[in-house]
This record gives sequence, C-alpha cells and structure tokens, in this order.
Amino acid sequence: MGHERQRSHLIGSDSLLVECGELLLAAGHALVSVVSSTPRIATWAASKGILVHGLESDWRTALAKEPFDWLFAITYLELLPRAVLELPRRGAINFHDGPLPRYAGLNAPVWALMAGEREYGIAWHLVEPDVDTGDVLVRRQFEIAPGETALSLNTRCFEAAIDSFGELLEHLAADALGVALPRAPQDLAHRTVFKRSDRPATLGLLDWRADAADLARLVRALDHGRYPNPVAAAKIARAGKALIVRAARDLDPPRAGAPGEVLEVGPAGLVIACGQRALAITALADLAGTAVAPADLMGRLSPGDVFDVLDAAAQT
Repeated sequence: MGHERQRSHLIGSDSLLVECGELLLAAGHALVSVVSSTPRIATWAASKGILVHGLESDWRTALAKEPFDWLFAITYLELLPRAVLELPRRGAINFHDGPLPRYAGLNAPVWALMAGEREYGIAWHLVEPDVDTGDVLVRRQFEIAPGETALSLNTRCFEAAIDSFGELLEHLAADALGVALPRAPQDLAHRTVFKRSDRPATLGLLDWRADAADLARLVRALDHGRYPNPVAAAKIARAGKALIVRAARDLDPPRAGAPGEVLEVGPAGLVIACGQRALAITALADLAGTAVAPADLMGRLSPGDVFDVLDAAAQT
C-alpha cells in the first residue's frame, strides 16, 4: 500500500464517532462515507464533504461499490453482516465499551457496576462474525471510582476511547507500511456476553432483604442520567404503586428495622431498613420520569410504614 491514503467508512450513532472521525481525517485517512441516522453525525459528515448513508438505506450495497481499507464501527450496536465484514481490504474495527472478553455484548458498564467490579476498561478490536470475539488491538484499563454510575462510567469509556484512538491509528499507519498489527487473541474461556434483552433480577425493584450497599450499587448501575435507560430503572413499591429511585446511598452505622420498614421521612429523603444496614433515598421520580421531591411524601409516609418486600418466587 506504500504511502497511499487509507480509505475508510464509519458506522455508528453517537458523538464518539465524530471525535474519532476528526482524528482519522487529521491522520490522513480518506473518509469515503459515514453510515448513521443521527442528525448531528450527518451534519458533521456533510460539513466535511463526506457522503452519508442512513441506516435505513441500502448502505451495504453502497459500501461494496468501491474498494476500501477499513470499516470502523463506533457506537454501532448491531452485528455487522458477514458479507459486510468481507468488504474492507484490511479489516473492520469495533469500539467496545468494556473489558474483553469478560464483558462482551451490550450495556457492559451496567453489568460491571452491578457485579461490584473495581476495575474496568475499553477495547478496540477486530470484528468477527460472533459478537466481540475478534483480536484486541488496543485496550485501556482504569479503576472504577467510588460512587460511579452508568452515566459516569460511560463518559469515562468515551474519554478512554478518544485517548486510545491515536495509538490505534499509529498501528494502522504501521500496518500500511507492512508492520503487523499487534493482535491480542481473546481467551474466550473467560467470555461473558450480555444481550440486549438481559435485565437485572426483579427488573430493578429493590429487594429490601439485601445489604443496603448492594442496593445503592444497583441504583448507581441503573443511573443513566438524562439519557435513555436501555436496561431497567431502580424502583421501590408500596401497595403496588411504584416510584423510580434516582439516587441512594447506604448508611453506617446500622439502623434497626425490618426489611422495607421506613425509618425516617424528611425533606432530604427516605431512610429504609434493609437486610443489612439502611438505605437513604435522596432522589425519586414517578414512572413517567417526573421528579418527586422526598418532602412530597411527608404525610403520606410515616416511620413504621413498610415498602413491598419481594417473595422468593419474585426473584427468579
């Protein structure tokens, strides 16, 4: 290939694609097209004179019209068809927002937070027909901060993606000159795949018999801020009426009370007894997403009231 410009296509739906696209252009790649139905991405591509294919179009046929080197899947949450993977001369590369092979699939930050992981990471990997199985080219690892939420962990993944993309581009430039890519095969014996349809036990309804620390971690894992929640919302229920929990923390020292029992109701929030310790809930919303101030519950809730406690059958 010599010093010929590498020809690439991008496919994805989030702003990370734009950031990486700018780096590709700065590195001298010829961006042939962008496949996306996100207006902001389409506007950016058009401003650069790059052809845009909507995801609803026959973009596969369009990509097959002329030879190209790389296909970058950046925030593209579907499997690339085998026929598409055969199009690039050099290969297809995907950004994955989790450490591989342990957190393959979708919504990986949520599942890692729920599991109580202390470290996390991202990967740029070659794409194979099976989800997230290709050799890793670049990875980044970092510690999960105390109080991390799905929103903050996703943000850190995007930051790590941008920070590491330059390293990936260096490898691709060397590859163009005949230097082999630093491919790291995954140990698939340690692979776990999370599907789009996977949901937490009880669909996010808090089980008051659990440790308050586990419940606080669940709330953080399901906290996507103002962005759409693709998994489930953390919820509490009393007499069959549910509220979404936006923020909560476990309390020390332990507070006495039966699981689900209201210990305090005040302007700052609710304190509810758990199997171990107690949970302070400081932000709530109704099922439509409208904020409910804890003070609004004063008079309707009193110490000694009990939130619904799941039975064993409801956990399965």
